[in-house]
Amino acid sequence: MQEQMREQIDRMFHPRGIAFYGGVTKFGSFANFVMLSIMKYGYAGKIYPISDKGGDVLGVPAIAGLEQADGPVDLASISVPAKAVPEILEQCLQNGVAGVQVHTSGFAEMGDEEGIALQKQLEEYAAKGLRIVGPNCFGIHCPKGGLTVLPGFDFNKQPGSCSMISQSGGLANDFGHEAALAGLGISKVVSFGNGCDLDAIALMEYLADDPQTEYIAAYIEGVADAGAFLDVVRKTAAKKPVIIWKGGLTPLGGRATLSHTGSMGGESKIWEGALAQAGAYAVQGLDEMMDTLMGLVYTKSRGKKIALVGGGGAIGVFTSDLAYRWGLEIPVFSNETQKKLRTYFPTPGNSMKNPLDTGTPALPLDVLKGCVTEILTAEPVDVMILILLTHPLETVSSTFCKMYGLEPPPPGQYVDSLFETLTGLREQTGKDLALVFENRAYRLEDMEADAAWRQLRVKYQAAGIPVFASAERALRAVRNAALNIA
Repeated sequence: MQEQMREQIDRMFHPRGIAFYGGVTKFGSFANFVMLSIMKYGYAGKIYPISDKGGDVLGVPAIAGLEQADGPVDLASISVPAKAVPEILEQCLQNGVAGVQVHTSGFAEMGDEEGIALQKQLEEYAAKGLRIVGPNCFGIHCPKGGLTVLPGFDFNKQPGSCSMISQSGGLANDFGHEAALAGLGISKVVSFGNGCDLDAIALMEYLADDPQTEYIAAYIEGVADAGAFLDVVRKTAAKKPVIIWKGGLTPLGGRATLSHTGSMGGESKIWEGALAQAGAYAVQGLDEMMDTLMGLVYTKSRGKKIALVGGGGAIGVFTSDLAYRWGLEIPVFSNETQKKLRTYFPTPGNSMKNPLDTGTPALPLDVLKGCVTEILTAEPVDVMILILLTHPLETVSSTFCKMYGLEPPPPGQYVDSLFETLTGLREQTGKDLALVFENRAYRLEDMEADAAWRQLRVKYQAAGIPVFASAERALRAVRNAALNIA
């Protein structure tokens, strides 16, 4: 990537000033909501609503044009009708704007001559040196730059190491929320829509050498030059993990991508094979994308040997099936370890071999702590997955306590009491742990417990222990991280 283009993109992610076009002073307009999102998120630079009708946005006065700005404008956010976009690009080019994000749709994704011709005009401005994200996009999110997409005002403000590029604005927003839930800090997110200038290739190339990005995720519907795209993926994956969800891999999906972003899809097996050869992690959905990221970020061993602990025989059966299909190992515990575990379960009926069937989700805390300590300190496993059935732990026991006139324990107390033991063992043994909070919030009254468990998820993940919603997702995270592709 040329140094000038990189410098322009840097300015777009960390703008000293932003201009907003498109009925921005009218509450409820798209431009207005984009500006409000950025203000709410905490952007500290200069903000310039552009309107020849005057007015203001929450006290920020509108100006008639960029020439009236009292400081540099590095980014313009454009939400005007498609036919009016080229004129604004000319203004931006003449006034030294580094780049624009064009939210407007009505370009090549329409599939008609007019839309294609309009997008050609945008490409001409890109050729003149103006960087363009879009059209038909949500734009840029960058915590370090105080910048966010609509409606990303409540995204985590703490910068991190994970970046995402997406042809879908909705998925870019979903990624922001999922990353917060997963405890993953974001470096950058770009919804680039049709990608008339800064497309998947350019953005991947930029992120490959971005020191603030250690992990890259991408949702791609189509690329104009598959060979060039795979080449940049190969070069990027040699430096840092790249996770790609390729949409439009079926005839129906391909048809949908054409009308969504004007992109052509492709054949599923061909793309998946090509991505694997390029060193990328090919995933098939947002859940798998997040699971893979969590596996890469949280598990340092990248190992395949797993200890499974949880209450219920079926859990051991289906997790063992999944582990076998995915090439993971669940090694049988040594005879000595099994004997020690048996002392915690004097009544026959529990399997001590691995998976360890604890028999009940409400195992006494000292027993569970003893079992976990014995396994992690004595067995040559890489990862322990501890499955906690949150619904029985909280709602069932609470109901029965009330039947006896007893005060039920505070929601989350049981799992919170494990925190010191689990974090200590992780530090002591150097082995990875993952928790599964199998929460089945079937009733409205279950919501209080659900809220407590979400707070516990934040606490554990801040300490380096990932929390998953199901055993399947935890196993998939470990499996994908253990692929050692990148």
